[in-house]
Amino acid sequence: MSKITVGAYEGSIYREGAGWTVALSLGFKPDGTRNRIKRKGRTRAEAKDRIKQAVADMEKGVKRDHGYTVARAVNDLIETLAAGGLSDASIVGYRSYAANHISKIGAVKVADLTPDQVEKWLMTLRGTMASRTLGMIHGLLTRALDRAARFDKVDRNVSRLVATPKGKSKGRPSKSMTLDQAKAVLAEAAKPEHRFGPYVILAITTGLRTEELRALTWDDVDLTTGTVYVLRADREGGDTKTKKSRRGLGIAHTAVSALTAHKARQAGEKLIAGEAWKNNGLVFARPDGSGYRSQTAAYHFRKVLAAAGLNADEWTPRETRHCFVSIMSDQEVPIEVIADLCGHASSAVTNEVYRHQLKPVRRDATAHMDRIFGAA
Repeated sequence: MSKITVGAYEGSIYREGAGWTVALSLGFKPDGTRNRIKRKGRTRAEAKDRIKQAVADMEKGVKRDHGYTVARAVNDLIETLAAGGLSDASIVGYRSYAANHISKIGAVKVADLTPDQVEKWLMTLRGTMASRTLGMIHGLLTRALDRAARFDKVDRNVSRLVATPKGKSKGRPSKSMTLDQAKAVLAEAAKPEHRFGPYVILAITTGLRTEELRALTWDDVDLTTGTVYVLRADREGGDTKTKKSRRGLGIAHTAVSALTAHKARQAGEKLIAGEAWKNNGLVFARPDGSGYRSQTAAYHFRKVLAAAGLNADEWTPRETRHCFVSIMSDQEVPIEVIADLCGHASSAVTNEVYRHQLKPVRRDATAHMDRIFGAA
């Protein structure tokens, strides 16, 4: 046994079992008993390092929980967000990230996690997902460790010391249906056997975002004037993507007819459900009134497309918005008008995001001369 000093505290270090133990005297507790702190290690150096860390934590007020894992930290954050009113869709997404990706380092103790471990973990993910998704997963870990630090579970957030690497190259670009394909889908969606048909019809004929459609309520719809008011979205906080996304849109007669029939069907479902009905006022809801998650909406969307003769696996619900832009552009609707209908902050956004769907407006000089002076 030998003496050891750590900061203002004295103690001893000695062999115990197969390793080493360090014991420091911190004085006396209020009840008069001795206040001691012990740390063990496989080697003498490891035991000393652990006692130094324990003293540093104590002086900083950190209540280090050596059983507190990364998985627990992330789960605690998700539970806090859920209790705070974060949308069900977002919570489902976070749980998926936690279970499928963060779980790879989930067993690591928060107190033992190092920047090197975080970096290596992120590098294993970079080849399997886009940069945006990788950033969201890394961000979830960072927020969880921020929370752990606030509750004195750890003295620093090592995730903030690591830059998010770039993910894999972008997947296939979004595409648009041809006019004939869109007509076929609309005709199929109008059939009464497709309960999800009105969603597809409104999506194609208005260009609403998928999260705007899922959050749409009957209070936002005026079937008499054929108007839809976009005031919220199925996003964190319930807000639309931008301030300009809050807008009113006239809707096509086919959409008015589909929504009218859909509202009558929903009224019947409400009677059948009785007290089990979830009174959310949602336009597009399950037979019990509860909202659709994005994955479920995508499933029903593809069923309609498959019935219309399209290869459903090649399409996603968000591409109805690309379809809307493409059809509007083909009909010579000015890009500024399309931007307003889509709720974009400016036509520059429309041009950047949907440039593949926009009909070229530039003509070469010869075409201009022919139009002005007439072809020879």
